[in-house]
Amino acid sequence: MDWWSKLREIKDPKNIHMYILWNNKEIRIDGKTVFYKHFFDNNIIYTTHLLYEITNIESFNVVRDAGLKNSNFLVWTGLRQSVPLKLHVHEPNFENILDLEKFKCHDYYHLLIKQKYEKPNKWAKLREEFNLEDTQLSEAFMMPLRVANEPYVRSFQYKVLNSILYTSELLCKIGHIPDPNCSLCHQTTETISHIFFDCSFSTSFWNEICEKILNKLNSYVCLSLEYCEIILGFLMGEMDLLNYIIILGERYLWTCRCEETKPSFSDFERILLKKYQTEKYISFKSNNINLFRKTWRIFEELFLLNT
Repeated sequence: MDWWSKLREIKDPKNIHMYILWNNKEIRIDGKTVFYKHFFDNNIIYTTHLLYEITNIESFNVVRDAGLKNSNFLVWTGLRQSVPLKLHVHEPNFENILDLEKFKCHDYYHLLIKQKYEKPNKWAKLREEFNLEDTQLSEAFMMPLRVANEPYVRSFQYKVLNSILYTSELLCKIGHIPDPNCSLCHQTTETISHIFFDCSFSTSFWNEICEKILNKLNSYVCLSLEYCEIILGFLMGEMDLLNYIIILGERYLWTCRCEETKPSFSDFERILLKKYQTEKYISFKSNNINLFRKTWRIFEELFLLNT
């Protein structure tokens, strides 16, 4: 009952249930709650259906002409007068009514956690920096859940979006290291934008990714990776595999940064091939080979059948 009470408050923030006439503890006749089936069958359900904006006689004539039978003026008047004044005026919002017959466990679950949703801390900054709508930002945050199966890959992309990776600039500020410069080029302060885009090693790496992988996989247009696409991905349909490769590329660059090794396209290509083999094995085990082939088909044609 406690769970149901909380759920009702979430789905019914205006307490519409209080304005239901029948079996309402606020509406009593001779000390008892009431339920008139012939009223209910004629869609007289809420206090607003008692027509308090007009008189007793006028309201009774209206509902009688609308089809209410087997009742009389005294019963109608007694019901109207039993309703407390605070419940006289209310227009129910039927969009908020729970469909108890169709709702399943996951529907109730989403209702309960909906009130706990919070926008990420960097939401406003990303929207301003890249001039995006809320729907586009939402897609950027949801995309890793769709394109990547590995929790550590999803987690890494979430850190990228929220700018919570510990770059040399941040580590120097907190006194952990003495030098804020890039771990790869050692020439410029290492920020997230620098390590993933501006560094000469990163630029060279992404150029090879575009030339040798992304532009071959994408049949629509020749791609050029800007900082926005590297951080957010391509926010359009049919780009899941490309976005997955971009996230893997980001993580590979970060691994190179942490190990202070220069990024190599051939190394990344081997990583991508292992990912392909792993995903294929998982799909066979879980009987999802058709979905796997739909996602990786072009990759197979371009990079495996020709080798």
